[in-house]
Order: sequence, then C-alpha cells, then structure tokens
Amino acid sequence: MRAMKRIGLEGLILAACLVALAAGQALAQSGKVLVLPFEINAADALQSVQKSLPRMLMDKLKADGVASVAEGATPARDAAAARRQAASAKADYVVYGSMSKVGEAVSLDARVAKTSGGEPATVFATAKNLMGLDAAATDLAQKIKNQVSAVGSTDRIVEVDVEGNSILDKEVVLLKIKSQVNQNYDPKAVNEDIKKLFDMGYFDDVQVRLDNVPGGKKLTFVVKEKPRIQAIGVTGNGDVKKDDILEVMSTKAGGVLNLKVLADDLGKIRELYSKKGYYKTEVTYELEQTDPRVARLNIIIKEPKKLYIKEVKIEGAKQIDPDDLKAELATSTRHFWSWITGSGVLKEEMLERDAAALEAYYANRGFVDAKVGQPEVVYGDDGITVIFRVEEGDRYKVGSVSFSGDLLYDEPKLMDRIKLDELSAKGEYFNRSVVRDDLNALAELYADDGYAFAEADVDMQKHPDTKVIDIVYVINKGRKVYVRRVSIEGNEKTRDNVIRREVKLADGDLFSGSKLRRSNERLDKIEYFEKVDIETVPTDNPNEVDIKVKVKDKNTGSISLGAGYSTSDSVFFGGSVEEKNLFGKGYHAKFQGMFSGKSSRGILSFTNPRLYDSNLAVGADVYEVYRAYDDFKKTTTGGKIRFAYPLGEYTVLSWDYRLDHYHIYHLNWNSSSTIQQSAGWHWSSAVYAEIDRDTVDSATKPTKGTKNTLSLEYAGGAVGGDDAYVKPMFTSNFFQPLPLDLVFHWRGQVGVLLPNSGGDIPVYQRFYLGGINNVRGYELDKISPKDPWTHERIGGKAEFFTNFETIFPISKSNGLLGVVFFDAGNSWGDYNDINSDLYKSVGAGVRWYSPMGLIRVEYGYGLDAEKHHLQPSQVGFSMGQTF
Repeated sequence: MRAMKRIGLEGLILAACLVALAAGQALAQSGKVLVLPFEINAADALQSVQKSLPRMLMDKLKADGVASVAEGATPARDAAAARRQAASAKADYVVYGSMSKVGEAVSLDARVAKTSGGEPATVFATAKNLMGLDAAATDLAQKIKNQVSAVGSTDRIVEVDVEGNSILDKEVVLLKIKSQVNQNYDPKAVNEDIKKLFDMGYFDDVQVRLDNVPGGKKLTFVVKEKPRIQAIGVTGNGDVKKDDILEVMSTKAGGVLNLKVLADDLGKIRELYSKKGYYKTEVTYELEQTDPRVARLNIIIKEPKKLYIKEVKIEGAKQIDPDDLKAELATSTRHFWSWITGSGVLKEEMLERDAAALEAYYANRGFVDAKVGQPEVVYGDDGITVIFRVEEGDRYKVGSVSFSGDLLYDEPKLMDRIKLDELSAKGEYFNRSVVRDDLNALAELYADDGYAFAEADVDMQKHPDTKVIDIVYVINKGRKVYVRRVSIEGNEKTRDNVIRREVKLADGDLFSGSKLRRSNERLDKIEYFEKVDIETVPTDNPNEVDIKVKVKDKNTGSISLGAGYSTSDSVFFGGSVEEKNLFGKGYHAKFQGMFSGKSSRGILSFTNPRLYDSNLAVGADVYEVYRAYDDFKKTTTGGKIRFAYPLGEYTVLSWDYRLDHYHIYHLNWNSSSTIQQSAGWHWSSAVYAEIDRDTVDSATKPTKGTKNTLSLEYAGGAVGGDDAYVKPMFTSNFFQPLPLDLVFHWRGQVGVLLPNSGGDIPVYQRFYLGGINNVRGYELDKISPKDPWTHERIGGKAEFFTNFETIFPISKSNGLLGVVFFDAGNSWGDYNDINSDLYKSVGAGVRWYSPMGLIRVEYGYGLDAEKHHLQPSQVGFSMGQTF
C-alpha cells in the first residue's frame, strides 16, 4: 500500500516502538500532577469517600508510571479554580471532578487540565455499586494517565481529516476510523483504520498523511473512490423484466460502486431467476469507463433452459400409498393449471415445509416414530427430480386414555371434551392431530372457568410388543384469574367503543377462554381490520391478567367501476361507492348503480349496526329498479326501514317495513290472466321478519358451521297496499371441512306464497327457478308452472330446491377454487300440485375471489332438460355475489 509519507510494515513496527518509548519518557518527564478532592453528589454517609478517593487515584497513578503526584486541598468547580491550586502547588497538570451516586450506581467524572492553559480533557468511569469503586478508580487512573501523556506529548492527534472523497460524505468515513483527536498517534491503530476503510468496499486506494501542526499531529486519510455508477444496464434477460432486476438490487445509479454489495446483488438476481424456473442462471457484470471517476455498470445474464419439476419421488413408503403422500405436498409436477397456480416450479423454501407435512401425515395415522430426511433435489437436462426419503417405523393403535394432575371435573365430563377415546373404543390408529385438539379442548375447558394459564400435556406410553400407545393427559390448572383491564392498541381510524362492543370480556370479568376466542372471531367478522391479535398479559397480581387487543385498520372504503356479463343481465355496466366503517363508528354506507339491456338499479343504503352502542341495528334503503322479464317489464321506486337485534351469540332477529310504487307494463298481447291482473301502477306495503342463526367461520369463505334463516313477509291486509300475500320461507346452509382441504356444502330452500284477505298476489312475487343461484344447468326462471292457455311461465306458489357441493382449492394464494355440484328443485302452481318430481342437474365450475369480488363461472347439465323441452346445459356467470 502506498502513502504520501511511506509507511511500510517495517516502518509501522518501528514507529510503534518509538511511540511507546516516547510515551514512557513523557510519563516520566511530563511533570507534577495535582489530584484535587472530588465533589460528592450523594447522601452524607458517603462524604468520607471525598478524602479517600484522591489518595486512591494517586496510588493508582503512581502504579501506572506517573512519577510525581500530589494531593490538593479543596474541590474545584471549574478549570480556573483548579489551575490556581495547581499553580500554587507548582504542578504541571491538575485533576478535578465529581462523584455521583444514583440508586446503587456510582459515576466518577473527571477533568484533566494543563496548568499553563488549554481545553481540559474529560474522562469518566462507572461502577454498579460502591463495592466496585476500586475497579472504577483503576479505570479512571488509566484514562487520566493517557490524557496526561497525550497533553504533554508532541504525538497527540489534534485533527483527523479525509481527502479525495467526492461522493461519500466525510462523516461516513470518519465514523469508521478508530484514531481520534486527543489520542496519541498509534501506527497500529492507523493500520487497522486503513483496513476498515478498504473493507467498506468503496475505495480503490487508501493512503495516510501525517503532518506536524501546533500542539501535535494532523492525521489525513487520502482515499481514491471507486467510480460513481452513471447508469445500470441489463443484457440477456428474457423472461425477467429489467425493472424487476433493478428493483432487487441494492446497487443504484448515482452511487459509488461497491463490489461487496454488487456480489450480493448478483446472488439476488440468481434467486429471482430460480423462482421463475431458471436454476442454473449465470449472472456477471462488466464496467464501461471512459472517465476513471464514472462508469456504466452492465449486468450480463445467460439464461439457461427453463426447468420444471418432472418427478417427485417418495422413497421408503411401504405401508402408505406414495400417491396419498404426494397429495400433502406443496411441491408438485407441472400440469394443466400450472400457469395459474405456479406449480411445477421448485420453491426451495417449501421443501422443509413438505418434509414436516409428511411427518405429520404419518403421525396422524399411527406412525409416531416416522422420520423424513432432508429432501434431495436432482437437476437434469430435461427437468428436476425431488426425492423425499421416509423411515416409517412401527404403527401404533390407541390403548387406554386417562387423566392426571389437577382434575377439577369428573372423568365423564373430561371424556366429553376429547376425541381420542373414540379412537380407542374403535381400535383405530393413533392420531397426533386429535391429541393436539384434545389438549386445546382441555385447556379451554379450564380457561372457561377462569384458569387463564391452564396447560394440558400428554404422556405417551408405547408398548412395542403389542403396538399400542396408552395416553395420559396431564393437566395443570394454574391460578384462577380475573380480567384487570382490557386495552385497545393500533386503531388509528376505528373508535375504541366499536372494538370494545365486539369483545366479550370487560374489566373485572372472570377470565374465559371461549369468550376470548369468540371476541377474536367477532372482530374478524366485521371486516374492519387487516390484522387482529388478542393477547393475555400477566400482571403483578397473579390473580389478574390484562387483555390487550391489537388491531390494524384496513381500508374499508371502495370505489368501483366496471362492466361485465352475466346470464341474468347479459352485458352490464355498473359501479359503487361504499364505506363499511364510516367515520370509524362502524356505520355502513353504500351507493350502487347498474344498468344493462335487461335490468337496471340504483340503491342508496345506510346502516348503523349498534345504535348508541346498544345491540339494536337500524338502517334505511331507497332504490329504483327496472327489470325486463320474459313476458313483461317492471319498474319500482321504493324505500325500506330496517331493524335487527341479536337473540344470543349466533342468532339475530331482524325486521323491516317496505313501501314500493311499481309499474308492470309491456305485456305480451296474449298474456296470461295472472300477468294481466298485475298490470298497471300499484302500491306494495309489506313488513318482513326473519330469524337467522349463523355459526359459519367466515362471511366470505365459509368452511364449517351452519346458517339457517326462517323468514315471513306480510303484504296488504293490516299494512295496506294493492298487493296482498303472506310469504314464509326457510333456507338452510351446512358447511363441513373434509380431508385434502375440501369443503362440503349443502343448501336447501323451501317457500310458499299464500293469499292475504282475498287480495291479489303479484306475479313478480311468485317462484321462478333456474339459473346460477338455485338450480344450475337450466335457463334463468325457466323452472315455473305455465298458463294452460297461453303457455307463458307464470311462477309458482310453492318452491323447493337443494344444492350439494364439494369445493376444492385450485390455488389458495390466488383465491381460486373449484366446485362440483348436484342440484334439484321445482316450482309448483298450486299447493295440491306439490310432488317429488324435481328438475335435477350436475356440473362443475370455478370461483375466484378477485379484487373485484367473487367471480363464478359454472357449467351445469340439466338431467331432465330434454323431458321438459329445455336447453340441455347452461354456463352461468356472476360477479360479486356470494352463494
């Protein structure tokens, strides 16, 4: 390494020896040091230390080689007072300061001043308590000696500077340098500073210049920066965009080239290509320079042949079918849906997850000792092979199931909470997931009685000779606790009261695990938050806990415009403005408009779900709707006032009053008398009530639970209006999770239409089936009784339909699901006509939870279409509807 003042290895060693010798001579010849008593900032009991501390420092300074040391008479508050005492004592240097005690900690703060003048140097030392005072005094004496040596030495560094930097700030370089002002020049330390500057990666050369200046030495680090990156180019990239490559790089145009950072960037680019299926990508760089101070950085990429997973092997699987095991893996070969799901591309971060999934699969089928080794990846010219190696071990069945520990309940009640005893009774194989669920269920049983920190563990006793495992659930109840305080954190928009009314626990309540879990479900279900986390926090009182509710508000407002096609509306255009959490108070406001060739609607609605924080919900709608039926057209202008009140945790009673002014017109010239009776302008006044019990786990993507709705609409009679009918209906939904992430869904609906006080039943209130929302595979509204004379469909007075579905994931990350179904239903013109002759269909479809809402495309084949002279199949499409 070159330097303006050449400092080679031999020179550095020689200079270090000379500095050490000079330092020793400086200590011997620097003159007399006067140590003054320290001011004491502590209780009176420590005033005795004021006399002993100077003597302690003097002894330690002498031991460190300071030849002449004396003790002063009184403390000094400033340098001028200290120097006066030093001049009187004919001392060359003076030490003064203070001792402070805060709590148990002790701090010694000292100043070292030259009697002839100059800025005093500051030194300090600390101790955890008075027992450490001697060690602190030793440390302080060493620092005082260094300062006396530095003040009296001509090798003292009085300035540190940097030259040659044009892009990097001087302060950035100085932060890396160990050599500082007021230190003695140390060649060894300077050499370490040079290495540190090189290690930064920004310099081609670092030199040192040492100049004599008044009072000591000026140390200058002269650097030669690597070129500034004027621009970054990318060549050879085909399947990966240049912008994506530049985004992952830390090296940016305008910065100084740093080869260490650049090496990391090349690795990031290779990783980016690996995620695209290019596993042997070569990434290098070159610099274009016409000026040594600037350069163009070119990233050069050689894309290899894209490789996909061609085979996944599971070796060692003898008692379990390898195909069943492969179904548990996220790693899979390429197939028809890969362009959507991304399957077939090796994701190394998923291999460890897959190995754990295989072990879990075995453990849930009795193989408690099963092990899966580190997956092996073999790259070939035509693809990738992934190999999982399995050691199955013996397979065990469940033996006896018992309990021990803190048993607050009798055995039958404990057995009612667990499922493993059922496996034991049936002689089935051990299942680790059942054990895990049992442990949670037992802990929740105790938590519901206030034992917030109850724990359940399992003691497994294997019997290799009989291949049976006896299970003992060990329960530790802990303490019964109460809720001291419920606190809310993270809500920037949503008001505290909106959150608290969904939390089932309040200050002073007995802790309940099920209420805590239900609180989390309720907060998730209102869909105001991106994240919900409820934490139980111990307090100083072992009988109390705090409940900390942490939320992160999400954007609950939306504006949408769009166009599309559905089988009910044909081509349509629409938009909406919606806010689900207006003013942070939980108000729901929405304006929606849509028009097409067959229908149009404009709806303005507002809902307060908790009036004055009570359980009563109130809302109102105003709307204008147009729809073209096969045999007539209808326009409606109306409004509705809505109310709802919970009847328990999962059941809601709701009711409303509706007033519509509607017009039925453009009838066919040979319309049915049923349709003709409804023609013209009419008023419809109706009250509606329903009881809804909803235990599903999600409002948008349910996987388990039920939703049952019993409703009654009453029009005419006591509430007036031209329409007069009573319309009771019952709808039931059932969701059940199945293996392999499948979900079974059943829905059934039955309804009847009864006359009220002899008034007219409007044709549009009759039952028409067919289409994507009830019996798929048949045309919209084509399942309906016909007029015997005109053969027009006039709707039924009774209806029933049912749907059986199996829903399966296609791509979880993209919200893409598949469905297969069987539907059946019918609509009857009179109650006496009701029979078991149903229209049946089968089919399949795709559902996508897109940013625009749920999009459904479903194909149905009508098994009875030919018998009823209908089209044999239909493709249904809808957007933004939930099934």
